Amino acid sequence: MSEQDRDRLNFASEATTAFVFLNDLGFLQVESLPTLVRYRKDDVEIVVNHGRLSYEIGADISYRGKQYALAEIVRAIDPDAAKQCGLMASTTEGVAMGLEELGSLMKRYGVAALQGDPQFFSTLEGKRKVWVEEYWLDGLARQLRPQAEDAFRRGDYVAAVELYARIRSRLSPAETKKLQLAEERSKR
Repeated sequence: MSEQDRDRLNFASEATTAFVFLNDLGFLQVESLPTLVRYRKDDVEIVVNHGRLSYEIGADISYRGKQYALAEIVRAIDPDAAKQCGLMASTTEGVAMGLEELGSLMKRYGVAALQGDPQFFSTLEGKRKVWVEEYWLDGLARQLRPQAEDAFRRGDYVAAVELYARIRSRLSPAETKKLQLAEERSKR
């Protein structure tokens, strides 16, 4: 889509309307482009954007130079509601509706972030670390689970124990039982 076509989506104007509540909170709009609107107040910066290729409508909140997606902020408070943050739009109507929804999510879940609450951002950093660890463990489990099952089937209980133990927190009840059996049989 050309720059001129992007202008027709009226993103900047619609974002300014959907996020007018930021003005009431003391934020100043410091930049407005066809795919990005930026606000700033003290140590907090908000960027509302429309992906140039993906057409995803999103918002990021930066605090003291660290950037957090609105989806992360919502996830920290309500993991189910975070699923609503992936909005895409390539029509004027879709952009307006998506920005309205995004603004509502920010008003509902972003209060502490918008206030620059250091405790909230500290908690959010902790959750980020947990999410990264969970993501890593899920990936490791996807890789090791078939190997562990194969080792168990072949009767290589030492290998099965080693593999299952590395993903212990991701084991199903049946896999936990296999780990216990493999531990018992590997000691024989």
